[in-house]
Amino acid sequence: MNETTILLSPSPGDPNAKPDFLATVEPLLPRRTPFTLPFELVLDGYTRETWSSGKGTEAAQNDDGDQSNDDEWKSCYLVSTDGRNRLPGFLKYLQGRKKAAVGKFEAMDDLPSSTPGGGGKAILVVPYDPPPIPAEDLPQGVDSSQVMFVKYLRDENIVSKRSPEDVKRQQQQRLQQQKMQQQKQQQMMQQKKAQEMKQRLEMVQQKKSQSQRRAPAAPAPSSGKRGGLLGNLLGAQRRTENHLHVVRSKKASSDPMNFDPTAGAAGCINAFRTKVSEDLEKFKSDPATFVTKVSMNLASLVKSVPLEEMDKVTMDVFKFTVHEAVEEVGMDRWIAVKEPSEFMDECTMAIYKEGHCPPEILEELNKGEMPDEAKGQAKHLAEAQTKAMQKKGKKRDEEMVKKSLKEDNVRVLNANKRDRRTLEQIQRDMQQGEAGEDAKKVGMIEVRPSTGKVV
Repeated sequence: MNETTILLSPSPGDPNAKPDFLATVEPLLPRRTPFTLPFELVLDGYTRETWSSGKGTEAAQNDDGDQSNDDEWKSCYLVSTDGRNRLPGFLKYLQGRKKAAVGKFEAMDDLPSSTPGGGGKAILVVPYDPPPIPAEDLPQGVDSSQVMFVKYLRDENIVSKRSPEDVKRQQQQRLQQQKMQQQKQQQMMQQKKAQEMKQRLEMVQQKKSQSQRRAPAAPAPSSGKRGGLLGNLLGAQRRTENHLHVVRSKKASSDPMNFDPTAGAAGCINAFRTKVSEDLEKFKSDPATFVTKVSMNLASLVKSVPLEEMDKVTMDVFKFTVHEAVEEVGMDRWIAVKEPSEFMDECTMAIYKEGHCPPEILEELNKGEMPDEAKGQAKHLAEAQTKAMQKKGKKRDEEMVKKSLKEDNVRVLNANKRDRRTLEQIQRDMQQGEAGEDAKKVGMIEVRPSTGKVV
């Protein structure tokens, strides 16, 4: 079997990172691949370029897998044979992030290159949007979740050289897709609101009709007043409760057909995204520059945003836009770091190319949160140290008190007090059984018959 072990790099762009095992695969459709894969292949990058998409490509259906043009993409289906079931989770991750995994390796097929400056590495792409495998072509007993669609190009220089017109065309296509998505979302929201309003009105009408049917006919009052003050108050309260069900919002909903993606909050964010993408493309095309900075001033960015949409454009939104553009243009190889700032409405993002980020910044980014067990141990250690210090201080205070009591210049006062009670009080206390204890504490009690005083 022509098996290949596919490994996955935990940190794309880091040559020192140890790749993890992903799957062991072999050709499924066609049985003989139109290209040759190495024994081990490392997927060490991600991309969202248009050439990485799986739409519009199909795997060869014949068994020999012959595809004529060597400068075009070749594709096939691979099936996992290791039984570890890691491949479905990886494919689900690519679909959620809407990006393709890329692996580069030395081409095994010795073919002439028709590309100027050819001789680059071969590329294997795992798209996030593969074409569905035909059910009639899937062999019996093979789980479709263990099948992976891949694309192969024998020379990376075929797609690496793009003209400025291609870049501009790709940006225009991306903007058009964003406009269409926003319009579609607005339409769906309007339809949902219209359905909810219709259902609410129907419920109000049903309740109103039921209340009218159930309400008994009120007898005509004898006097000219109908129910008096209390009746008028109850009637007004009932009418208010009925009207609360049909109250509409004061804010008029915008028409999705008249939505303008270049105005308001959406226009502000789209203009900022376009500017950042253009600056990053220039930064990417300059081989002598390794660091660039993107400055953001919230007050100047939201100048044209209406007041009712001001809560949609925050500094976090612009930070996320910069990170998204860096990830897209830098192909997950660049690093964006926020620099410290004195003001909350100003921010500067520093962007480093691959291999040029300072080590202290990398160390700060790679710091993970302390696990719960380590936090518990640290808290227990701090409490134990606090208790030990308190116990030590208490023991020291007791020793100082004992030491002070042993000194000669310390005297105990009120040790021998005279009993100033009368004879009648002493006799009464003796009858109650308390005189014996007082005699032990005070000393001998002497009563003088002449004066009647106790000495």
